[in-house]
Amino acid sequence: MSTDAEQNEAPEAAEGEAPRGGFMGLLGNRIFLIVGVIVLAGVGTGTAWVLMGSGETDEQSLAHGIALYEEGEVTKAREIARAHIDDLRVEEPYQGAAPFLLGMTLFDEAKDYLNPKDRETVYRVAAQYLEKAKERGYPPAYEVRGDFLLGISQMESKQYEKAIETLKAVYPQYPVQQLEIEDALADCYLKLEPTTPDNLEQSRKWSTQYGSHPGLSPDDQSGALLRLAKIEYELGDLEKAEQTIQKIPPTSQRYVDAIIVQGLASRRRYLNLLAAGEKDKAQSALEAAIRLFRKAASNQLVAADSTRKASYLLSVMLRANGQTEEAMEQASRTRKIYYRTHESVAAGLEEAELLRAAGKDEEAVEIYRRALRESTLTGRYENPWVDEVTFRQRITSAIDAWKSVQKFKPAVEVAQVLRPLFPADQALQILADVQYEWGEYLAAQAEKVPFNESLDLRAKARFRFRSAGKVYFDLAENRFATAEYTNDLWKSASAYLQGQDFSKAVEILAEYQRYETREHQPRALVATGRALIALDRAEDALAPLNECLDFYPKDPSVYEARVLAGEAYMELGKLAEAKNVLRANLDDGRLEPSSREWQDSLFSLGQVLQLEGEMFEAQARVKGALESPEAIPREAFQFLEQSNESYQGAIKYLHAAVRRYPDDPRSASARYLIAECHRRSSMLPKKKFRLVNIETQRIKFDKEVKDHLETAIEIYNQLEYELTTKLETQAELDPVESKILRNCYFAQGAAMFELARYKEAIEAYSTASNRYQTEPVSLEAFVQIAHCYRYMNQSNEARGTVEQAKIVLSRLDDTVDFSDTTHGSRDDWKNYLDWLGTTL
Repeated sequence: MSTDAEQNEAPEAAEGEAPRGGFMGLLGNRIFLIVGVIVLAGVGTGTAWVLMGSGETDEQSLAHGIALYEEGEVTKAREIARAHIDDLRVEEPYQGAAPFLLGMTLFDEAKDYLNPKDRETVYRVAAQYLEKAKERGYPPAYEVRGDFLLGISQMESKQYEKAIETLKAVYPQYPVQQLEIEDALADCYLKLEPTTPDNLEQSRKWSTQYGSHPGLSPDDQSGALLRLAKIEYELGDLEKAEQTIQKIPPTSQRYVDAIIVQGLASRRRYLNLLAAGEKDKAQSALEAAIRLFRKAASNQLVAADSTRKASYLLSVMLRANGQTEEAMEQASRTRKIYYRTHESVAAGLEEAELLRAAGKDEEAVEIYRRALRESTLTGRYENPWVDEVTFRQRITSAIDAWKSVQKFKPAVEVAQVLRPLFPADQALQILADVQYEWGEYLAAQAEKVPFNESLDLRAKARFRFRSAGKVYFDLAENRFATAEYTNDLWKSASAYLQGQDFSKAVEILAEYQRYETREHQPRALVATGRALIALDRAEDALAPLNECLDFYPKDPSVYEARVLAGEAYMELGKLAEAKNVLRANLDDGRLEPSSREWQDSLFSLGQVLQLEGEMFEAQARVKGALESPEAIPREAFQFLEQSNESYQGAIKYLHAAVRRYPDDPRSASARYLIAECHRRSSMLPKKKFRLVNIETQRIKFDKEVKDHLETAIEIYNQLEYELTTKLETQAELDPVESKILRNCYFAQGAAMFELARYKEAIEAYSTASNRYQTEPVSLEAFVQIAHCYRYMNQSNEARGTVEQAKIVLSRLDDTVDFSDTTHGSRDDWKNYLDWLGTTL
């Protein structure tokens, strides 16, 4: 506010303007020699042309700039201000004149911006200049006006707390603008966040004071009543709000906004009554809200900002009333007509949720993605209808809802566009989790369908796991400086392991071990070993696995490390080492039989012992075990003894595994290996039978031979029946089961041959030759049939069988790989069959 003396010097100053007389009086005390020389003055990063007299000081120039502004020469005034904005030589009282001039000009310009965001930005810059002017000192006679402009600029740039402080301070000093200040303070308190009863009461106080002025125009009076009604609504005084609304005439431009407040009051009453359990009254309030919002939305005589609010609120209430189709249509209309507005975004969220509930996932995804994109077009989230936290919660609820019914595709598509509304780490976390869960679901589904159908599902599952691994790794990089870094790396490595990208898993696990604490090192070593084994790098895998065993002997990971070490040793042919680590698990005393590691150790140890038995048997054959019993070297018998011991151990462990875990997928393979161990174990007693003359010993060895072979045949028969039945019901078997079934036919025939049950052997081999007549392995069946006929002294049948084998050989496709199931090539088989035919 200007001083009394200054006001006397300018008696004709217009109300609301700065007193020009006082300012011109100051100018009158100075002598100016203006020659109109144009100079180039550097300002900040640019330059400005300034009108300055040759003898004019900086202070005189700034005073002249203010005078030019008052005379309407805004451009020239701005140029003078820019020339002096960073000039530290300006003396009091004009040190703040340059930022004050720029603040005033920007304040005036801001009103002309139609875009609210642009207008807010200009007001914010104006406030910054005016704050700088206040700090340096306003020009003489402009102290009060400067504070007033600063307060309004702060309000218009949404700096409500600062605006309240500034405007309340200037209010008693500026009576000519007190009406505008009251209006501004009422708005500031109403918009101040968080909304509190105290702030609302302050807003009501200033709004009432503003509305009590008799000189208000009808439109301003309606505006004051509307604001008062909103305050009363926010305070929960719904009846009072509706009474205030009734005072606004239908002819007012604020009438539609008044209807909206009435509708909001009915909506609030509906929610309150619903919570109180008064359903009938709540329904009446809901229907009243719908009527009011429909009336406001259909009004074509008011600005779009009022009708779009009503349009959005109508869709919300229609949805609450169960009118889903109409609600969806109304939300869609709001979204399309009022494009890129707060109501459009909020309506899009409503529409998307309704579409999702109706099962229209593709359409819902499109709307969700659009709402997410449009919600942050301005660089930050702002929406009066749905706050940011609620918006995020509704998006994550949609993703969770899709996941709960295994609809992962729309969940992923929405999760991919969460940024920038969601923080980067949260968005990445959600996307990674959805991808991983999708992979788990596909992997689980693959277990429930026939093998050929499962291949595509398994490939898709691996893709999803690898996708999750990549996103988890991105998340780790985003949170490198946080405690979550290593946890994210672990999730990434685990996902890559599931996705069978073992090289990437090894790479990430190495990074994980660099930063992870000792406590979690063992699991990383075990995971690295698993990945290296999958990469056929068994030798390399032993290093991390042994490190885990040596340095972390009490960590639970050692059990899995032993299982994997056993697998690595087995692949390297180091069966003794494999037995040691696997037995360590079973003999540890701390591992429960119900644990996965015990189960794996049991199956694996049985397999190792079976392989060891085969190895000793092969060595025995090399040493002459196939010779006549009298000619077999002692060393060969020793290998046969070792072989038999290993087979018996394998039978023991594999039988225990099958008995304990009959539903394990490895059970069929284990049973087949048990049968093989029995069949092969018959070799030693058979040799001994021919060496001894004592009848009791001969009976004993003969019984051992028959018991082993009969047991093997029984198991082969059971497996053949089960797998054949499964093949008939599912139309296919997985590759392991297919090989077991094929081998059962041949092994069954071999066992019957050893028992001299040639007809039954021929039947088994014939089944095999018919089932696999398009494969080279059928030739093996024909050869064995021929041998059976030879032992039955049926030479014609034997030769006929060989001729039949030749026909089958000639019909086999040229592209067939003989080495896959037989020991010879096509030519080898042709020569062998020709030779065999001449010997029968």
